[in-house]
Amino acid sequence: MKMIKATEYLEQYEYALYAANRARANYELETERIDAIGSTLSGEPGMPHGTGVSRQTENKAIKLADRAQEWLDAEEQAQIKLEEITEFLNRIPGIEGVVLYQRYVQLLGWKEIADNLIYSESGIFKVRERALAIAERMLNNGAEENA
Repeated sequence: MKMIKATEYLEQYEYALYAANRARANYELETERIDAIGSTLSGEPGMPHGTGVSRQTENKAIKLADRAQEWLDAEEQAQIKLEEITEFLNRIPGIEGVVLYQRYVQLLGWKEIADNLIYSESGIFKVRERALAIAERMLNNGAEENA
């Protein structure tokens, strides 16, 4: 059985955050394109619905709607990963959980974390080592139970 490294797991938070933001931006772009085509599909005021609209334009609108839904689905999957990691970190007790949360969810640097918690940087690194050991035990115990 492969051991799960805590840092690799926790770094997925930043990737999922990027993926969620990218998916949302692309979804909004696709919906803007759909809106632009929609005005073409509805025709000019006073003209019968669909006048002068090609099958190609209708197909493009359908493809855009499908892509918009794919982006929405991708955003949802990324949000699920964000929630999973946040819930995992919330199960780590004490200062160790706080340190990992500030590092991997709030994306703070080690100096900022030390300043926030009124620790020296070397003290924060000691807490980090304990926190990562706790996280790896939790991750790998869960992996053993699911195997």
